[in-house]
Parts: sequence; C-alpha cells; structure tokens
Amino acid sequence: MMYRHTVTIYNSSGQRLAKIKDGVNLRKFGFKEYENENYRGGPVEAAFTKDGKYLWVSNYSMIGTGFEQPGCDACIGKEFDPSFIYKINCTSFEIEAVVKVGAVPKYIAISEDQQTLIVSNWTSSDISIVDLSTEKVKKTVSIGAHPRGIDITADSKTAYVTVMGSTKIAEVDLNSYEVNYIRDVGRSPRHLVLSNHDSLLYVSLNSSNKILQYNRHNQSKKYCKTASGPRSMVVSPSGNYLYCVNYFDHSFSKIDAKKMEIMETVETSEKPIGICANWDASEIWVACYSGRIEIFKDFHLDSLRTGNSIFGIDLSSFWPTKSSVGNQIREDEVEPVVSDTIVENVDISVPIDPVLNWSKTTKLDPSKFPKKQIDNPVDCSYHVICGSFSILENAHKRKEELISKGYRAEVIIGSKLNYVSSSCHLDRPSAVEAGENLKAKDGFSSWILKR
Repeated sequence: MMYRHTVTIYNSSGQRLAKIKDGVNLRKFGFKEYENENYRGGPVEAAFTKDGKYLWVSNYSMIGTGFEQPGCDACIGKEFDPSFIYKINCTSFEIEAVVKVGAVPKYIAISEDQQTLIVSNWTSSDISIVDLSTEKVKKTVSIGAHPRGIDITADSKTAYVTVMGSTKIAEVDLNSYEVNYIRDVGRSPRHLVLSNHDSLLYVSLNSSNKILQYNRHNQSKKYCKTASGPRSMVVSPSGNYLYCVNYFDHSFSKIDAKKMEIMETVETSEKPIGICANWDASEIWVACYSGRIEIFKDFHLDSLRTGNSIFGIDLSSFWPTKSSVGNQIREDEVEPVVSDTIVENVDISVPIDPVLNWSKTTKLDPSKFPKKQIDNPVDCSYHVICGSFSILENAHKRKEELISKGYRAEVIIGSKLNYVSSSCHLDRPSAVEAGENLKAKDGFSSWILKR
C-alpha cells in the first residue's frame, strides 16, 4: 500500500497476519551516505522466495534527507534519486535487509534457482540484477523507456522484461547480460508471464487492449482482444486459462489460453491493479485501487480440479453464469492515483463477451433494489446467483427452471441485467455451501451477491 506506507500480509483464509510499516534507518543497514533517521518508502510490488520465508518489496521512492529529486511515472532519466527494495522476514515480519536500486523500482521477479532477483526501475529505464547470496546488485542493465513486467525462464538463464514506453519486450541473457528485443508486439506492454514449459509468453498490452501470446520457438504471435486497460495476469497451473485485470473497465477476464478467446468477464471494484490465485481453492484474488482485495471462486475450475466433470468437461460451462465473489479484504481508502500513466490512444469501447453475448457486467448497487422488484423477498443478506440476463423473460425462464427443481428462486432486477437467485442466506458460508450444492446436484455455476 504505497500511499499508506505499509505492507500487509494475509493468509489464504483472508486473515491478516501483519501490517508492516515501510520506514527504515538506511544508515543502520550500512548506507553511511544517509542520515541517522527513519526513511519512508512506498511499497509497490513484491515477490516471495520459493520457501515462503522471505518477501522482497519494491519502494516507489524514498522520503527523507538526501532524497531531493524523486522519480515519478512521467519522469525518465538517470538524474533522479535511487530507491530501495526490502527483504521482509515472514516469521518475525521485520525488515531484515535493504538493497539500493534504480529510480522508481516496480516489478520484482526471483529466479527458480533462488540465486537472482531482478527489479525493473521505471524512471531510470534499467533493471537491477541482485545476487541473493550477497544481497547486492551485481549488474545494472539498460532496457529502454519504462521497464515494467518481468518473468524468468525455469532454467534461470533468461529474463523477459516489458518496455512499457515502447512496443517491444527485452530478452536479457543472465550470464552475458546481452539484451535482444522482441519487436512490434503492441502498444505499452505492461505485464508478462511464461507458460507451457516456457514455450509461450503472454503479454498484456495496456494501450492496445489486447493480450499477446508469443511462441518463443517459432516467434508466432496470437492476440486476444480484452476490455480497457489489461494489466496484471496469472495463468493456471495447467496453462489452459489466463486471468487478466482490466484496469479502466473495472473487471477481470478469464481467457481460454489455447483459443485466445475470452470465456468470461467479471466485474470488480474500481481500478483492479493486481491479480493472483489460490489454486488449491480455485480462488482468484484481485487487488483494487479502491482499497479492497476481492476473492472470487471459479466454480468451473473447481469442478475440473475436484473431478466433478465428465471426460474433463464441466457441464457448468454451458450455463452463462459468473464466478463467485467470496470474501473481501478491505483496507482504508487509498488515494485513487493512476500509476503507469502510459495510456495514449486507449480504446475505451466495451467489447461484447463472445461467450455470453453481453456487454460487460454493470455495477450492481443492492441497496437500490426496490422491494417490489424481488419476486419472493426474504429476510437474508447473501443471494446465490446462478444467472444474469439482459432480457427479463429469460431471467424468469431460469427462475421457473430452478423452482421446478425445488429451489426458492427469485428474480432481482438490476439497472441493466436481471439476476436470478436460487436461494438467500443469512451468512456467506451458508450461501457458499448452497452454491457448491447447487453445482454438485444440478450443474449450475453460481456467485454470491450481498444485499
């Protein structure tokens, strides 16, 4: 939370384990050029070591004596102040080490062999390559205007870095430090992930509103059109599904990675910026600039993982329903600042979902539902939603189908879409359990709506 100057750590259940302030005394860590005072950072992104014992965190810029010319998203050049990355012990939750890097460090990646850490320095247009055995920078490599996303091959020999102020990807040899480029990929490449045994490289193109699939072996390119502002991504362990947040569209997309087609687009809070997953629970975690982490249950993925499918085909994929919103971890409101401001010529048109034949889902304000628009209102808080329809008649058809199967179904009329609830519950766990039973018994996917 760079605007709150904290790093907050949660477990997989959403329980907060620690909130760590970003202030450090740089002199006590051996940097004698700085005063004996507490310097504040601005935590941006982070990466865990493989064993989970340590968390490395980048700090946008430092605040204190000696830091007079901080970098910024619109800045570029070597004359701006350096910054630092921190190493946090995940048992004691203390900052154990700091490393000086370039100006405005952002993304962090750690090699598979756990020997190398790479951080992209946005303003100084380079990357800092850190030897984790000494915790010192062993090489600084110029990349180009505004490096951002990083991923490293499994053999720890090659790093790929997005050059967001361009249309290219840097390929860095981690032995010779030679840099080559994959050119003409699209405008403002921001994040990237390797998949399929490192044969495929997925790149989010922030200003092109596309995801690129780049084949490292034959250099072929395949694109998928997304909603506005695709940014951070995560790919499923099988490599079959790609999840990407759409910053300006306030949503994330689930993409069929083989076909490079959007399967679903799911609404989030404002300005989703980060995404990761708890694959063991089939959960997608989305961090939003509105000061919230939202947890979504992918019932389709869950059925494939648990074997509730026929020949590997989940029957729920034939139903036009959304993934389930689970818990929300909410922090204090943060300053709604747009980072990575390279957004020239952004196409903000809303694409039609090829699976559902809808435009994007619209923000639903449950407090504004007139009681008369709920067919069978009950005193409850959590609806199990198993259908969303732009045509009211279709919503009533789904409702009648559910009633015929013994469910107390209701239609909730929204501003643009009409939602079908199979049941309503006083607490979220009961609603989640009902959704899982609905899926197991009758094959309907669902998501949870809090009224």
